[in-house]
Amino acid sequence: MKNYLYKQFYRNKAYTAALVFLLLAGIMAIYTGKKFLDRNQDIIAKSEQFQKESIEKNVKYHKDDLGLILYYIKFNLINETPELAALNMGMRDLNPSIQGVTMRNLEEQRYNADFYNPANAAVGNFDFSFVLVFLFPLIIVAFCYNLISEEEESGRWKLLSVQSRHLGKLLDMKLLIRCIAVSAVYLVLILLAGIWISIPINKAFAVFILSGWLYIIFWFALCRWIISFRKSSAQNALILLIVWVGMNFIIPMSSNMIIQKSYPVQESLKAVMQQREGYHNKWDEAKQPTMEKFYKAYPQFRKFTVEENDSFTWTWYYAMQHMGDLEASLSSEQYREKMKKRNRAAEILGYFLPNIHTQLTESQLAGTGMDNHLKYSSALQKFHEQKRLFFYPLVFSGKNADSVDWNLQTVQSFREPDSWSLLKIFSPFFIIITLLIILSQNKFRKLC
Repeated sequence: MKNYLYKQFYRNKAYTAALVFLLLAGIMAIYTGKKFLDRNQDIIAKSEQFQKESIEKNVKYHKDDLGLILYYIKFNLINETPELAALNMGMRDLNPSIQGVTMRNLEEQRYNADFYNPANAAVGNFDFSFVLVFLFPLIIVAFCYNLISEEEESGRWKLLSVQSRHLGKLLDMKLLIRCIAVSAVYLVLILLAGIWISIPINKAFAVFILSGWLYIIFWFALCRWIISFRKSSAQNALILLIVWVGMNFIIPMSSNMIIQKSYPVQESLKAVMQQREGYHNKWDEAKQPTMEKFYKAYPQFRKFTVEENDSFTWTWYYAMQHMGDLEASLSSEQYREKMKKRNRAAEILGYFLPNIHTQLTESQLAGTGMDNHLKYSSALQKFHEQKRLFFYPLVFSGKNADSVDWNLQTVQSFREPDSWSLLKIFSPFFIIITLLIILSQNKFRKLC
């Protein structure tokens, strides 16, 4: 019987064509991810050369004015991109993997990357995670929606019920054959991606593979439960498609609207405006109040005095720039906190919707999600402060370019430490899959 069921499945040209389509879609997605990763690495390599050339050019033409050199030079901080990002691009196409900052105000530079066409974000990426989350379930539904109803509608069900006392096992064997076929395509694509992209075999890659496979198992468990009600083929197909549309579009979009309304984010634009107003107004204000606030923040620089009648000094200028950041710091912090709350709300929703949980899990493993972006943003702030505290004494003392070893001013990198929990990743899958199997098993026992 087992051999017959295998032959029956693989001789069906429609099933074979569906598997080939899934394989080709996966290969295209992997190719897209590989091109994205290569382009990203090329940008990083060019930015290193650009920073070096920028330093050389500015030192050549402004050798005696270190303050002016630092006005122009951008110091780059790389947000390291793991190879897994090729399988899940996440937010990396909108939020750059490298950002350069000058010695001037940070807030305006930090949020320059936030102003993108919203339509770009809505389109999404045709990466491997897209194929897994959206296309694999459709093939699974096409394979499973009529396992019982087709037999009943053709009149073979009564004959099978007479010949076999274990119809439930027969149906499970059919499901298993389909699960093996789909899982084989999934593993072939993963193997191809690992070789093609040179993904290191580590814990993150293993968890990535297993989470994707559990998502496939979830859809087979869901199909098993739906067909156990013994509805017609049309009804089963309609129910499963409604579930697919609801999980992937209606519920996420509705939830996104609720989350945005619950945690409205205007603080990034507000921070930029406050920062601009903060330092632009300083041109028309007395210098001493600005310097006192600066000395309060950095008492170690109090020895670098600024007179009220001084026409222009780099000490006052960079102090004024930093005051703009301080005046916008509250809005900046509120922005980050609201984005964390939005991300947390999405994670909670993912505990009930495996598609969202799979996307969030894989973006976390690939370092392409919101959590990574927020951590990189905090690292950029620390990076900017380190540069300022290193150069402030030199600029304030009137040193020239020769006082700096520019060979040490290279591009630096940020790598997000692994902070994911296996329990949080796998428990939602196991709970939902187990629940669906239990619910469908009660009905499978009644088959006759």
